[in-house]
Amino acid sequence: MSDIATEKPRRSKVQLVQLNNKYGSQVYLPYSAGVLQSYVQSDPYVNDNFLFNNFVFIREKLDDMVKKIGDADVLGVSCYVWNWTLSLKLAEKVREKNPNCLIVFGGPQVPNQLKGFFKENNFVDMTVHGEGEVTFLEILKKFDPDDRSALSAIAGTTFHDRSSSKCTRGESRDRIKDLNTIPSPYLTGVFDGLLQTKDYSWMVTWETNRGCPFKCTFCDWGSAVATKVRKFSDERLLAEIDYFSSKEVDLIFGADANFGIFPRDKDYALRLAEKKKETGYPNQFRVCFTKNSTDKVFELARIFSDAGMNKGVSISMQSLNETTLESIKRKNIKMKFFNDLQKKYVANGLVTYTELILPLPGETYESFVEGVDTLLDNSQHSGIVMYNCSIMPNAEMGEEKYQKEHGLDLIKIPIFQAHSDKKDDEEVTETETIVIGTNTMNRDSYKETYKFAWAIQSMHLLGLLQIVAIVFRYHFGVKYCDFYKAIVKYGEDNPDTTLGKELCYVDNLIDGVFTGGGYDQYVPGFEDISWPPEEASYLRVSENLDTFYEEIKSHIMNEYTFYKDDEKLISDIITYQKMRVVSFKPPSSTSFTTSHNIHQFFEEARSGQLANLVECQSTITVDSSKIYDDKKLFSREVVWYGRKGGKFFRTASEDIT
Repeated sequence: MSDIATEKPRRSKVQLVQLNNKYGSQVYLPYSAGVLQSYVQSDPYVNDNFLFNNFVFIREKLDDMVKKIGDADVLGVSCYVWNWTLSLKLAEKVREKNPNCLIVFGGPQVPNQLKGFFKENNFVDMTVHGEGEVTFLEILKKFDPDDRSALSAIAGTTFHDRSSSKCTRGESRDRIKDLNTIPSPYLTGVFDGLLQTKDYSWMVTWETNRGCPFKCTFCDWGSAVATKVRKFSDERLLAEIDYFSSKEVDLIFGADANFGIFPRDKDYALRLAEKKKETGYPNQFRVCFTKNSTDKVFELARIFSDAGMNKGVSISMQSLNETTLESIKRKNIKMKFFNDLQKKYVANGLVTYTELILPLPGETYESFVEGVDTLLDNSQHSGIVMYNCSIMPNAEMGEEKYQKEHGLDLIKIPIFQAHSDKKDDEEVTETETIVIGTNTMNRDSYKETYKFAWAIQSMHLLGLLQIVAIVFRYHFGVKYCDFYKAIVKYGEDNPDTTLGKELCYVDNLIDGVFTGGGYDQYVPGFEDISWPPEEASYLRVSENLDTFYEEIKSHIMNEYTFYKDDEKLISDIITYQKMRVVSFKPPSSTSFTTSHNIHQFFEEARSGQLANLVECQSTITVDSSKIYDDKKLFSREVVWYGRKGGKFFRTASEDIT
């Protein structure tokens, strides 16, 4: 009697999707999808009953992605604001081709309060709320291609019965207490196949912990408020660092809310720097340092800087207005501490940047301008990054009650992702909801504030007028805010000047935003990516520096008439300013002689030291050895990669006799 082979039942196919943009040659690995897969595959039942398709993770044509997904039985989609609309459209097309596929949506963009979500998106079967690993495993264990009833009461989900349109919300699921129950997608080899592809410069997301002790109302970090921080093990994290190095990962994006909050973070910094020195990889490390920056963060920053791995350290504020800080449940470090920290960073050649959000509840034009002035007076000249106030669906600011209380004026616009590839043939436009007005800042005031913010970023922080402004502040006593208000007014009054034309761009940009337009700027001849408005202005001005500085000199001599006797000094300051700014063109001259110690004065004043501009014979020489004769290279290395690294100034020396 012969044995009769028993045919094993067909294993169900799972397709995980986490879509992202390309940034030039740089591409993110689909970390969230990888964590899900590594977790569920650690269960024998899943391995016996499911097959996993290759990840779909780069934005492509819808039909091409649908073809890759094929006849998947389960489609799991990880969503955030930058892929939400395309993910929904993709799921809808998958449903048309494959009516029986179980479609599950998760990620921070899935709203906790669904409010008609399934009515608008009746092709979705389930949504996952909160951490997805344990929940997705339970979904797969209860999945039956012929009977969906067991899926209707799973904790941490909402189940949508498409036949009856009935929705069932499961009870809330506790967060995972022991993160070491989650296998590493890197160490388990989930991404090994992808990393063999050398077509891209790979970027990875890295978690050392989860949770955040802060309560900021604009943030949906983990869709939670003031959660306890839970840690992954040292053994896992150190092994992952070695893995990143061996796989020649270009950039690590640290997903922690507060890197540096634990003493052990120094060990990771040292290991990362050690591997960079040994192998050249990972090349770069980016992270959100702990909110109230301390000496611990300074030590970490020095480690990364010495290894050439970071652009700068964030000393976040969001606002300096006390009313606003109370409204967003935020506390900043004291300005005295900030000033001391800033001086310490500058003295050690480390770059910092401060993040602000515009507009936040309680902020006015006057308070915003005063806050920026305070930062500049406390030597923050390397970076003030001003972000739009975006509404995240699961943040407190996303709640209708909060929005009404603070009079938030909201508008939906195309999402702005700085430095992402130009999307000429994009089938689906991603959108975000931003704030363009509050109880204390109407649209007109927002526009006025935005123009001031643009002037600070493009003219001061990118270096075009920073030297002039600092000399005027410390030698002539002109406040930064007054200097840049006058710059804006000059541009508005003289629309045919270089500055005036740039302000016309800004005016038209904001008018467009008020009617649903986006912030993207594309500058012909430079890198063909989406530029922030201030960087786009910098690029355009860099093509015409001689004319720009002649116009600025004329403005200054007309605006500050009581300095007529100092015309030669002001002319020298502008000459020095023009020579220091990096351009894709070589400087017309590399040295000049002046009657004052301009270079010494600027460097000391910029770092917050007591400085004196004195008469003396001085020869200033700039280093012109680095020439960016290619506009694309210039825009990429100096403006894109170099903004937070302070690459927009040429080094200089001064011979005083």
